[in-house]
Amino acid sequence: MGCGDGVSACAPGGGRKCAVALLQEFVQCSREFAAPQHRAILQWSYGQRMVSRTALQFRATVGFLFDCLPHHVAGGWQASKKLAQKDAAERALRFFVGKWGEQLLNDAEDTAAPSWNGCSDVRVLEHFSSSSRMCGGARPQWSHRFCRGECTAEVELRLMDVPHTFAGAAMASKEAAYADVARRVLWYLQCPGYEHAFEPDPRASAAAGKRIPEPPANWACSSSELDDLRKTERKTVLMRVQNRLQQKLAKSLRPGEGVWEWHYEYDEEDTQWPPLVRGTVRVPGLRREFMGAWARGQREAQVEAGLRLAEYLDSGEVSAEPSTSSGSVAGSDEGTERVVRWADIDIDDELSC
Repeated sequence: MGCGDGVSACAPGGGRKCAVALLQEFVQCSREFAAPQHRAILQWSYGQRMVSRTALQFRATVGFLFDCLPHHVAGGWQASKKLAQKDAAERALRFFVGKWGEQLLNDAEDTAAPSWNGCSDVRVLEHFSSSSRMCGGARPQWSHRFCRGECTAEVELRLMDVPHTFAGAAMASKEAAYADVARRVLWYLQCPGYEHAFEPDPRASAAAGKRIPEPPANWACSSSELDDLRKTERKTVLMRVQNRLQQKLAKSLRPGEGVWEWHYEYDEEDTQWPPLVRGTVRVPGLRREFMGAWARGQREAQVEAGLRLAEYLDSGEVSAEPSTSSGSVAGSDEGTERVVRWADIDIDDELSC
């Protein structure tokens, strides 16, 4: 997000402060900063994608409260998490200190207040974005999604040539959702007539909770980046899930005991190569097993089952149980002979497969 100079790099001996430290100081100096004592001022998360069979790139997202409102800033793709963190901090500083500071000076020169003549909130936002220097004449891009009968809208604007995504509250209809997010954006930008439409709630979970709520998944990705991320998630799902299980079950595992066991069903009637395989992963420490969809090849069968296990871990219903013993089994399915094999899998080197 953003570009340009003006951010000092870390120097040996502590000469100049690094971008992360400068960003933390800037957030703390916000005129309405009031972060809870138990919460980090800057909250970091990381995405990753594969750029070759053995190399990953990382992108950092930093979340923080600014003027009592949660903000998330995504950086660019970098070769390490440390570089990704530095890049995101630099971009945040360049935007909020540089570009936003210049915009405040420009706003002080604009004295004429426009009249919206009874337009809807959505139309006001469209008019405002087309006439405001801040938006550069770019039209807002709308999207929405339904969940449990309610609609949540998002709108993307280019503010000072930097893409911003704003989300509204869940509403009963698409029209109400669009109007809600439009009002929120107009208030955030202090559009004339909307200056007092909202006010920050210091008791909200974003301001008082242990963590700032995460933005929607892959909110900062282009369509091409989404394809790369999906490929990376599939290729690294086993490694990531195994690490999560090792952390979750660390106290219940016996020395030398693996976190999972695998077995595979091969369709004996299938004549293609790679063979048609269905994998099942059993986690003794959870007393559960997860069956994936049929896939071509054992590796893809593992991935399918690993995705089911990952969904379960993400659901928050995980509870560790004392582990039980396991053995080898063989069986058939609907009259078609299938070979079933159990195995312990070590994922340390799976990334290069």
